[in-house]
Parts: sequence; structure tokens; C-alpha cells
Amino acid sequence: MAGKSLNYYLTKIARITGWLLLIMVTLYILTGFALCGKFGFSKVIDVQTALEIHQIFDWPLIGIFLVHSVITIYFAFRRWGWIKKKTRA
Repeated sequence: MAGKSLNYYLTKIARITGWLLLIMVTLYILTGFALCGKFGFSKVIDVQTALEIHQIFDWPLIGIFLVHSVITIYFAFRRWGWIKKKTRA
């Protein structure tokens, strides 16, 4: 049985990072609303906790976004024919 291809693993990483982005961006927005006192989120979570969560998510969001973006842009370029598949000799 042959090993899995690189594209298989890239697809899995893209899907996982996509789900992580959905969760993290949602929490980032909700903690932002709590910090601003909008939509009643400041009653659900106190401002200090919201600020801590909001600040913790800065760099992980950037990292996950970059990984997800690079992989999906690579697949888009392959689909459009800008990057050709390597052929085995």
C-alpha cells in the first residue's frame, strides 16, 4: 500500500485550519462585542476575561490564517493551471 500523497495531507490541514478559523474568529468577535458592551455580551462574560481571551487569540489567528491561506491559494493556482503537477520519471 502506497503512502498518502502530499496533497492529501495539505487538504486535511486546510480543512482543520478552516474549522479552527471559524471557531476562533467567532470567539474573537464575541469577545470584541463584550469589550465594547454591545449586544449584551458584557453581561455574559466580564470585561477582563474577554480582554484576556481577545489578546490571546491575536497571534494564533494570524498563524492559522496564514497556513490556511497559503494552502488554499496553492490549490487554487493548481486548479487554474498556474502550477503544474509533477510527473514521475
